[in-house]
Order: sequence, then structure tokens, then C-alpha cells
Amino acid sequence: MDKIKQLFLLALSSLTLYSAAAVYEKTVFAEWDKPSINVFYVLPEEVNDQTEILFIIHGNSRNADGYIEVWANHAKDKNIILIAPEFSRSKFSNYNTLQMSSSTGKILKNRDLYLNNSIDIMFNHYKNLFGVKTDLYKIYGHSGGAQFVHRYLLMSDEPKVKTAVAANAGWYTFLDGGSFPYGLKEPPIGLTSKNIRNFLSMDLHIHIGSHDVKVTSSLNQSDGAMRQGPNRFKRAINFYQSLSTMTEQNNLDFNWSYKEIRGVDHSNRKMAPSAAAVLID
Repeated sequence: MDKIKQLFLLALSSLTLYSAAAVYEKTVFAEWDKPSINVFYVLPEEVNDQTEILFIIHGNSRNADGYIEVWANHAKDKNIILIAPEFSRSKFSNYNTLQMSSSTGKILKNRDLYLNNSIDIMFNHYKNLFGVKTDLYKIYGHSGGAQFVHRYLLMSDEPKVKTAVAANAGWYTFLDGGSFPYGLKEPPIGLTSKNIRNFLSMDLHIHIGSHDVKVTSSLNQSDGAMRQGPNRFKRAINFYQSLSTMTEQNNLDFNWSYKEIRGVDHSNRKMAPSAAAVLID
């Protein structure tokens, strides 16, 4: 076999492998008053009246494409659209706090970049674009994405969320004690008792890997975060227990659940199966 033919076959083989891995499509979302972002998505074989939408929020690595590849395996042959926005570091460096503060607690003043209500804007756009009938969406976030998800449900105006999973968050916004973003004192936007009640009544699942205990440079170690616990595992327990106690003492509806995923550390790939069992029928 001559050298040119060998190179041609090698290139063809590489293209085939790449095509097999590229299970998603990529587009640019610019239908809002914020910087445009990349969006990765996967469609089912047919979109019909029963098709659902699941948003997937990446961690601090910003690899939305890697996240949607993992989730595409769980959504195979299911009637659901996967949508993974990419909040780039250059445009949304603090997406995990909805671009409202830094992780050290400094409130950011540029309200034009705040990400509360952002997913609902995307949902309305893609619902119309793909001809989906559902009025509600599902949402999953891992690590920084889990921070985004629980703050999004709290800080947005009646988000159209059916079910949510926040997995392996690094730290949280507690409802008692501390200034934002660690607590709700002096929030950057107005919040009402309705925000709180809606937040607590949502179908939100807090998932944490039982082995997610390492203290690495990526873990927020500011004073406010360290008061929540020494690692992600302890912080998840403390966050859920604080809300459980508060809602019981104040006779409030509390529709959340808490689950420890045994033997799993800080990994979206390993956390995805338990989340998919909740989010994908």
C-alpha cells in the first residue's frame, strides 16, 4: 500500500472515530441582552407532544461539551432534549453565583450580567425553536453547576422548573445567617417570602458523593465557605440539615430530597447515573 493511500485511510479512520464521539450539535445563543454563549444540544429521534427538555450546567472546568457527551449516553432512546450552555470564564467568570458576587463574597455591580432568569429565557427560545409543547423543564448541575442550580432556583422569578438535581456543589447559599453569597443577608436583588417558599417547595434533589472529601485548590476556602464545613461532603449535609430544621420549625413546605452516592468522589461522570434516574424517564 503506497504512503498516500495509508495517509488517506488513517485520516478516514480518525474522522470516523471523531464522528462517532460527536453525538451533540453546537450553536450560539444570542437571544438576550448579555454576551452570546456557546450552547451544545442533543435531540431525540423525534420531537413530539411528550418531548421534555433537560438543561445541563457544567462545573468550573467549563467543559459543557464533555458534560453533554456523558449525558447523551443516559438519554439514548429517550424522548428528551439535552441543552448544555457554556458560561465561558472570559464572559461569566462567576457564573456559579449567577454573576452576582465573587466566591470571596464581593458583590458584583454589573446587573446586566446577572444570570437569574437566564435559563428560562433559553427555555422559551428553544421550546419555540424545536416545537416542544412542555411548559416546564428539568435541570442538572454538577460542582459549580450545582451552585448555579440551587441559586438559580432561589434568585429567579418563578422558574419553570419541574425537577432539579444539584450534585457535588462546592458551597451553598444558606437561608439563615451570613451575607450573600453565603447567606441571604443583603442580597444583590430583592427577594420576598414568595421566593423562599417557591424555592423550598420545588422538586430539588441534593446529591453528594460520599468520597467527595478532598480539599483541593478548586474548593472555595474563604471564611464564609469554611463555616459551611471542611469539604463538599460535609457542606452538603449541613446545607440540607439546616433547611430541614428551619422548615420544620416554621411549618413550611419542604419538597427536597438528599442522597449520598456511595463510593463516588468529585466526578460528573460518576454522579450522572443517579441524577439521570431522577431526571430521565
